Formats: sequence, C-alpha cells, structure tokens
Amino acid sequence: MSVPALPEGAVLRAAQSARSLSIAELIPPGRLLIVAPHPDDETLGCGMALAAALGEGRAVAILLLTDGEGSHPNSRRFDAEGRIALRKAEFATALKTLAPRRSIPVVVRAGLPDGRSTERDAAKSIDDLLRHRCISCASTIWSTWEHDPHCDHRTAAVLARMLAERIGAGWWSFPVWGRFGERPVPRKIGRFCDPRFGCAKRAAMEAYASQMTDLIDDDPDGFVMPSALFEHFAAHPEIFFHER
Repeated sequence: MSVPALPEGAVLRAAQSARSLSIAELIPPGRLLIVAPHPDDETLGCGMALAAALGEGRAVAILLLTDGEGSHPNSRRFDAEGRIALRKAEFATALKTLAPRRSIPVVVRAGLPDGRSTERDAAKSIDDLLRHRCISCASTIWSTWEHDPHCDHRTAAVLARMLAERIGAGWWSFPVWGRFGERPVPRKIGRFCDPRFGCAKRAAMEAYASQMTDLIDDDPDGFVMPSALFEHFAAHPEIFFHER
C-alpha cells in the first residue's frame, strides 16, 4: 500500500458537506463492536467516537484481526514477537487514554496474519468468533471501509458485513487510508466531531510510537506515519458510512 504525503481525496471533499452525526445515531441502544484490522486503526478511524461512547458508559468490544506485527518486517531489534508485544502495550495505553475513568473495552484477537488476510480467512473465523458473547450480542458494528486500499482493512469490512448479517446488527464503516485518493464515495456519508475528546484522541495516537515515530529505526521499509497525516487524523472530524 502506498501512503500519501498529504491528506487529499474524494472522500475528504465529500466529508466537507456531510451531515453531522451524533453518538446516539452511531450507537443505538445496545453493545458496540469495533472490527479493527490492526492496533491503531480503532484510534485513527474512530478514536473520538470511541471515547465518546465510553464516556457515556456504553458497552464496547473490539475485535482485532491482527497483532500488527507486519509493519516493520525486517527489523532485527524488534523481531515478530517483540513487535507483537510492543503493539499490544501501545494498544492498551491508547485505550486507557481514550477512557481514563471508564472500563476498558473487551478485546478479542482473531490472530489473522498481518498484511496477508483474505475474505476466506474472514469466512473461516466467523463461527469461532460468534462464540464470544461480546460479539454475538452486539447491536451495532463499526469497521474499516471495504474500499480502504489495504487487504486487512478490506477483510475487516467483509467480516463486519458477515457478522452484521448473522446477528442482525447495524453497521457503520470508517475510512482510514480510503479517505485519501480518488475513489467512488458512498451516498450515506456523515461526520462525527466532539471537541471534548480531541485531546484524548491525539494522546492515544501518540501512544503508538512504533507507528507514529522512528522508534523502530532498523527497517528502512518500515511504516512511519507522515507528519501531515498525523495532524490530519488528530484534527479532522471522523468519517462514517452507513452500511446497514
């Protein structure tokens, strides 16, 4: 996946005139399930809305497809186990930052391969995942968007669609990388912004030092968030598509 240097694209242009969404509209009564491909997508794509949901005492679960170990595959200082441990710690810190005085969401890990997941993986894992009450009893699902240009983000969307159909849940998707570049924009687009949680989202993003800084500096091909995109994700209203 090619990472742009600047935040530009069709989705961002459409979002400028999109209607504002309330947290009550994004989460009708019941449990929320967030399907995130990697640790950090829950913060980048919907961290402000997640903080707002937790701030209202809503029951939240997060399904992580992968442990995010594929972002710096050639690092010797951080091998695969070291990267998994690092990103688990960052994820825990980010969640505590988003909900400093609330219970942390229940987390389920699917254990899919980072950077190599497929629609077939989603179909194979769904029955096992539905054994978790926090998943089978969800009334609303948020996930990454099916047109995000990353295989794990698309797998998360496919899995979210399957889960929503199986349990009769509502479904909203949020674009992460799909907000950049030129692609068709769904008609049911909205934006969420609650300034009360803006600082918490920025701090949660900063918790992901392995992704936002050169902490892992021995892999020249490893991912580092461009500074302009960091500021974009930290400050821009969150974008949601009503899928179901």
